[in-house]
Order: sequence, then structure tokens, then C-alpha cells
Amino acid sequence: MTDAPERPRVVLPDDEDWLSLFMGMEEPLLMQLALNARAVQQGDDEVWELPPNLDGVGAHEAWGRLFQALPEPLRHTGTNIGRSEPDRNRPAGRYALYAPDGRWEHTPLYPADVDPRDVATVAAVLEYFRTALDGTDRTQLGDFLQQIADDWADPGREGNDRQMVEDFTRGLSVWQLPREPDVDVLLEAVAVTGSRDETPERIVLTPAQEDAYQSFMRRVSAAVAGNSPHDYALHRFANS
Repeated sequence: MTDAPERPRVVLPDDEDWLSLFMGMEEPLLMQLALNARAVQQGDDEVWELPPNLDGVGAHEAWGRLFQALPEPLRHTGTNIGRSEPDRNRPAGRYALYAPDGRWEHTPLYPADVDPRDVATVAAVLEYFRTALDGTDRTQLGDFLQQIADDWADPGREGNDRQMVEDFTRGLSVWQLPREPDVDVLLEAVAVTGSRDETPERIVLTPAQEDAYQSFMRRVSAAVAGNSPHDYALHRFANS
């Protein structure tokens, strides 16, 4: 029997911009990759010719495990973006996070235990996408990406496969943030959040924790922005 893989604890923001990008990684990209891979396994000839080492099924399953690793409040945000949820439907474990003066409400953070192999599996697919966009993979993956982009584009518009892959990159980026000392400070500050029984209604950061929060959220903001212009203030404060 092999030992269970280490699942390092990370801190994740309840941020709609990031969670929207993360949710968008599954459909259509990873879902369609998995469907194509299963069709190949079943001997279907009407499939896209994709790189033989691209594990579409494994990548989709890895994404699913990352989704399940999200604390309940983040899973709720990810599946209800843009919707107005009555208070009675809000998930247990949610709380409010405040700056030291108690006046400014921040975007909440939650601890999560994540298998880095799942992040690596999804990241490997991203490298195939980038190679396909460069036109150097000699398979139909580039055409596959363009077809998906066209199918999901607004009526009358050509799909933007590069933007689709860029969005995928940004959705993955928060999982790939280097671990800096600010993460450990924040994990201690929000250690009990996300639990049905232990989460307080509000947490007020200490000055040292506030410094760590600002440092961490600058990195989150840069990762979520990618190559797009971005206002860091959007990620400093709560979305609601």
C-alpha cells in the first residue's frame, strides 16, 4: 500500500473574477477534451486527432478534484456567479473579513488542502494548448480549439481561441502561486473558516495579518489579470 500523497494547505480567495475563470476551464475545454478522448478509446473514427500523450480524461478528472477541494463557500460562489442568492441559501462556513480598523471589508480567504498532482495534470494540458496555438504540434488540436471558440462565440462573431486559452491560464494561475511567507500568516488568521460549526461571523485582521493580506492579494490580482489591464482594488475588497 502506498502512502497517501501530501496535500499542502493553501489559501484561496472568494473572488468572483477568479472563480469565473476557474469554472470556465471545464466547459467547454476540459469537458470536450474528455469526450474526444473517450471516443478515441471506443474506436470512434469521427474524432479530432489530438496529441497522443494529452490525457483529456485525466485532466477533466483532476479539475473535478480541484473543484471538490474548494471550501463550500467557494464552490457556492463558483456555481452561482451573477445570481442573487437569498440568505437562506448561502452556504455554511461563510464569514466576513475586515481590515484592522474594522471599517473596510475584504474579500474573504479560505484554507484548502490540494493535491499538487492535480494542478500539474491540468497545467500539462495548458502546455499542449500553447503549442497548438503556435502551430507546431502537427495535430488537429489547434483546429479543435478554434472550433470550440467559434461554437461559444457570440452570434455572428468569430471565436477567439487565444483568449480562451488565456482565460484558462488565468483560471489556473491562482492554484500555481508561489508559496510566500504571507500564506502562512493568512492560514493562521483564517484557519477555522469554511467549517459549518467553527466559522465566526467575522474576522478582523491584525496589522501584521493585514500586511500579509495586501501582499497576497497583489499576487492574486496580477495572476487573475494576466495580460489584461486590471484594477487591484477590485480584489482588495469584498464583492458584496
